[in-house]
Amino acid sequence: MRWQRLFADLEGEARELAALDRDAEISERIRAEMAAVRWLERLRGTVGSAVSLGVVAVGPVRAVVRYVGPDWVLLDDAGSDALVPAHAVIGLEGVARSAPADTQPVPLTWAAAWRTLSRDRAEMRLTRTDGTAVSGTVGQVGADFVELERSTDDQHPSRARLPRLLVPFRAICIAYTASEPEL
Repeated sequence: MRWQRLFADLEGEARELAALDRDAEISERIRAEMAAVRWLERLRGTVGSAVSLGVVAVGPVRAVVRYVGPDWVLLDDAGSDALVPAHAVIGLEGVARSAPADTQPVPLTWAAAWRTLSRDRAEMRLTRTDGTAVSGTVGQVGADFVELERSTDDQHPSRARLPRLLVPFRAICIAYTASEPEL
């Protein structure tokens, strides 16, 4: 009888240790999976919902997420489209707790989005890293810059032209347009 109790106790302890090992293994696997998730993937799970993004030189921007690219985000900010590059985001609130199952990279990059805006001759207002804002029509788009065609005459933009302004992508914190880009 005494041996049976001893063996039963040992078997119970072994089951408890196995359960603890299993729980530790599960926790470690969850941590490892989360370590591979990028914040843009989690934001992709929030498309259609309102979030608050902290943006360099701008501050908090509360808007609805419309599209998440591999290196940028498209927001609906009170009826205006706002393009935010990933490098300008300094914090997020209201993001999904997990990434959607299909976390494949989205092919439309930051440069490709600007090429679309150039094709559409979109009027844009950019805030740069130094906090200054510039406006103009999207002209040429290079590998790492966008060129704005600026005007001093809002009524007749073709009249009083200013020199084109080349803005490196790294200098853009947020870009607004009232027109909807065809992405």
